[in-house]
Amino acid sequence: MTLDEAQRLACLADYGVMGTAPEDTFDRLTALGSAFLKLPMCAVNLIGDDEQWTKSAQGLQPGSTPRHLSFCTHTIQGTEPLIIADAAQDARFRSNPFVTDAPHIRFYAGVPLINAEGMRLGAFCVLGDQPVHDFGEGEIDLLKRLGAIVTDRLETRRSTLNLATADGFAGATALALVLASADGRVRLWNAAAERMFGYSADEMIGQPLTRIMPERFRTAHVNGLSRVVAGGASTLSGKSVEVVGLRADGSEFPVELSVSVWQGPAGVEIGANLQDITERRARAAALQHMASHDNLTGLPNRHGFEEKLRAQCENGGAASLIVLDLDELKVINDTLGHATGDLLLQMVAVRLLAMIPADAALARVGGDSFAVLLPGDDLIRVSHVARTLLSATKDAFAVGERNLNVAFSIGVAVAPLHGADAAQFMVRADLALLDAKKAGGRTFRLFNAGMEEQLAARRAFNDELLQAQARGEWELVYQPQVCLSDGRLIGAEALLRWRHPRRGLLAPGAFLPALEKHLLAYDVGCWVLDEACRQLVAWRAKGLALERISVNLFAAQIEAGTLNEVVAATLERHALRPQDLELEITETIVLRHDDEALEPLRQLHECGVSIAFDDFGTGYASLSTLKRFPLSRLKIDRSFVGDIEREPHSVAIVSGVASIGRALDLCVIAEGIETEQQAALVEKLGCTEGQGYLFGKPLDAATFEQMSFARGMREVWACCWWRMTEGGALSGCCHDEDARSGLTA
Repeated sequence: MTLDEAQRLACLADYGVMGTAPEDTFDRLTALGSAFLKLPMCAVNLIGDDEQWTKSAQGLQPGSTPRHLSFCTHTIQGTEPLIIADAAQDARFRSNPFVTDAPHIRFYAGVPLINAEGMRLGAFCVLGDQPVHDFGEGEIDLLKRLGAIVTDRLETRRSTLNLATADGFAGATALALVLASADGRVRLWNAAAERMFGYSADEMIGQPLTRIMPERFRTAHVNGLSRVVAGGASTLSGKSVEVVGLRADGSEFPVELSVSVWQGPAGVEIGANLQDITERRARAAALQHMASHDNLTGLPNRHGFEEKLRAQCENGGAASLIVLDLDELKVINDTLGHATGDLLLQMVAVRLLAMIPADAALARVGGDSFAVLLPGDDLIRVSHVARTLLSATKDAFAVGERNLNVAFSIGVAVAPLHGADAAQFMVRADLALLDAKKAGGRTFRLFNAGMEEQLAARRAFNDELLQAQARGEWELVYQPQVCLSDGRLIGAEALLRWRHPRRGLLAPGAFLPALEKHLLAYDVGCWVLDEACRQLVAWRAKGLALERISVNLFAAQIEAGTLNEVVAATLERHALRPQDLELEITETIVLRHDDEALEPLRQLHECGVSIAFDDFGTGYASLSTLKRFPLSRLKIDRSFVGDIEREPHSVAIVSGVASIGRALDLCVIAEGIETEQQAALVEKLGCTEGQGYLFGKPLDAATFEQMSFARGMREVWACCWWRMTEGGALSGCCHDEDARSGLTA
């Protein structure tokens, strides 16, 4: 057993949950997960040393199972949800008896339960006896939310256990003992009682017990004592009750009291154990606050907000929900640091609180997400409030010495029109938020049924992507890259296309945004890398001397953490050198990943693989990004080249980027060159390489090869690009100077 595993098991023991009976608080969550995610089975599983303990289950029998058969064992190995669309097709699980026999699990989706110390306790999961290929972003987000609630419940349980242990220790070491006779006068008063009440033993011996009671309780005490002395039973005997004590300085405080009554030599005697529970009350209040409030902003957290939402929606109550997402907070965290991002969130919370109506409730429900709950379902009112909240970011936020400009995207839903219960209500507000973000942000959207239809359409499209992978419908086309000084062909960029069975050859805009977010992105990225390298070897075998092949990376290939190994294996498989390959990466990928995630790219660069920064200047990358990131080549975006002959700003940008490239010893390539004039101008401004329709459209491998062997490379590309259709055959070349001049005029 590793040290980390031992620490995890020790932490799990602190919760006192393994082997315990089902509890309603967890059973409600598994019932909720099964209902909302529309799957027959749902469970909260804790992973022990050699067993999995099911704390709560819907559609499954609770109890323990061997750990090596557990799906959730795989889930806790990472931090993100584990989705298994069809267990019968997965090598890890297809022979598992829970797949081959009852309950015949075919689908599994689980999210790890990770506490504040980063310990993986187990998993919250949903399961089905049929494969599921459309478990999309909305379902994954809901699964994460339910898993977060389960973790919160576990933390509350641990806090309660720790509190009980602390109270027991305090009772054993600081217990006030008081004995009184039948007339209610003190006979024994120990040191702990002295400290608790502020009276010395000399001051209390012989005094009535009523001296340490507030006056409003004294009559009841005297009557009860008289009843016990007369032979009646004490209502407090054998019980621990909370009462109010009175100190010598006149202040009141909560006391836990345990009373015993017995017959002594002189008649009835009364003994009391007393404990000051002021700190316990404060801790309990603090724990309750922590469970339902965000530590950073002091606002209610998701758990606390959903409790309010459920209360408002009970019995069909009308309510309006506004969810807000702070755009580009991750960029601020990555570029300026999390401390700056935290300060910004606190300032945003204060500004929102000042802008919401008096009867509204504000909460922070996620890292960069807030929510507002309004009573009633007045669409005019909630739309007005949403517009008001959009204006909250009109003025910049002064964080330290920086003025930060941010914006909101807002989604709105009203109940009961848009949701029968709190969870459905929240999901539909989130769908509206997603629609607002798709519209470019800085706006709000009211939920409508079409949003769910769009979600269904996205699921169907994701299914088509799965089919494309299974049927081998991906294709690569290649666009030439040339040396501007002599027109020499030096490389080719491999570009992905989809040969759709009904819609024909699809350009990237039709499918790439969906593919980048799909679970297939990693596999498709690896295929593109392998196929491009294979094609380079095939061309070289025929005598086509290309210096390099360029391949675009998906973010999923960075996030997998295996890029170094995959690239090395691909180069070895095709007997290529590192210098033969260029990996293109966008600034968005760089900004959204920390230095640790980008370390494999540094290692590849050190080994000789070229790294190109694609579309430089179109996003948020700063010069500091160039300083900290390993690069070989800057690619100037086509948007700066297309109008360079008439737009002075584009000239200045291209010139500036080229100068930066030279200063950093980087090659600079201009994209989107369509005319000889553009080619001459970008070369004059300092670009050494070019790419664009002047030199060739993206072509299938055979046509690219045929064009490349033609003589007079630069003239051929210049005069023939217009004759080519993407993937079409070479129809002829015109080397006539007049024809070429007319073409490029």
